[in-house]
Amino acid sequence: MKIGVLDSGIGGLTILKKLIDNNKNHEYIYFGDTLNMPYGEKTREELIDCGNKIIKFLESKNVDVIIIACGTLSNNINYLKSNKKLISLLPLLNNKLDSYKEVSIMATPLSIKTNIYKEYIHTKLNLVACYGLAEAIEHNNKDLDVLLKKYITNINSDCLLLGCTHYPIVKNIIKKYYNGDIIGLEDFISNEIKDLEETSFNLKLYFSKIDNNLLNNVNNILLINNLDIEKRIL
Repeated sequence: MKIGVLDSGIGGLTILKKLIDNNKNHEYIYFGDTLNMPYGEKTREELIDCGNKIIKFLESKNVDVIIIACGTLSNNINYLKSNKKLISLLPLLNNKLDSYKEVSIMATPLSIKTNIYKEYIHTKLNLVACYGLAEAIEHNNKDLDVLLKKYITNINSDCLLLGCTHYPIVKNIIKKYYNGDIIGLEDFISNEIKDLEETSFNLKLYFSKIDNNLLNNVNNILLINNLDIEKRIL
């Protein structure tokens, strides 16, 4: 089965890695829109335009299914168009976190504005809009620790959901400031493709902007040798 995976940058690699670790016998095509990130601070119109261009590209690669490995795009999946099956991350949360007294959600500003989380998490919610965080992670910003401390310090919930796929990349820093359960969207994705027809493993990565920082991030996240990486501007 040929599976397309898309994100604004490296965040979706956390989803891709989980998929490969648990379901390796598939072909994967990944597109990270590093030229146009961050998605979480765009207008909805800008966001959907970017998303639909990537979907069209993945369709041209004859993928069988497309995984929206971006929390912000997943929150707006009803505006995306495809003749392939689209898998959104948000429905995977349905009833999974209801046992907690309160769930804090760190996500991009545009994701928080949709207020869609209440459809899938039926307990008390504390929403934290994290301006600039995804971009800081993407570029290994030296002030990342300070930024995380700013957003996490006042969180007292017993569960913290990382609503942007970039955030699990810095989970080790988040643990410095938060002691409760930390859950990422990647924790729920693997079961979505267990029943798909298996093929031999193959992986192709596309990014709209490539530099040494990106290449280092990709290698550090996926931990796979001899990656096939290509620049493609849509």
